[in-house]
Amino acid sequence: MRQRAFLTTLIAILLLAAVIAAGFHAVFTVAYVQASFYTHTPEGDRAAQQLKEELNAYLGSSTTFLDLDEVRATAESNPRFRVLSLEKHFPSAIALEIEERYAAFAVPSGEGFALVDNDGVRIDEVSSAESYIELKGDFSVSFVDGRAAGAYVNELLVMYSSFLQALGEPRANLLSISLVDSGASSRFDQFCIQTVEGVEIVIWNPSERPAEAGDAAVQKYLELTETERVRGSIVVQAVSATGDMNAEYFSEK
Repeated sequence: MRQRAFLTTLIAILLLAAVIAAGFHAVFTVAYVQASFYTHTPEGDRAAQQLKEELNAYLGSSTTFLDLDEVRATAESNPRFRVLSLEKHFPSAIALEIEERYAAFAVPSGEGFALVDNDGVRIDEVSSAESYIELKGDFSVSFVDGRAAGAYVNELLVMYSSFLQALGEPRANLLSISLVDSGASSRFDQFCIQTVEGVEIVIWNPSERPAEAGDAAVQKYLELTETERVRGSIVVQAVSATGDMNAEYFSEK
């Protein structure tokens, strides 16, 4: 009798647990995927619509046990996008803010160009470098797990951040960046930046304190008058005697 009573009690407990679990699942189930997209290109708009459909696959999932890392991976499966925020809104929603990456550089790739953002992420392929900052000269860029790699790539991204902070949209001011590899000491290597107005920015030894070099270059560029910007060059280099990063304007190249 005792054994039978025990089994009856156990079954009752299991049934109760099942009922509670079913009710819990019914209440804490994803019914809404609130995805807010910030896009700035037609391609981004189309990709956002497709991604919304993919995210809707999480409808009906358990809000409690849903893995947000998995949701993030889905949202960023298209390298064009990055997730700004992601959270659960109990009992029945997940909310995401998703931003389209902003293409900065056009890197020669096959018969066209790979578009790369300011983090070095490869986001698209295009046939023309028009409207982007073209990388020229001795740059040899490869891609590892979707990110740009190679000599002077990190220095390039660090310097570009200086222009990004100061100008807001460097593509409106810069046409191309060329690497001149001397083949000898890095002291003789250069970044040659061609501006829209005409003045060239020459940064010697770009591997030396690239953040300071970028800051000095863009500050001197902003100090130039409209007349000065159409010609000449800005030369940026560290002064060995003082250690200062110096940027000087010359009216003739």
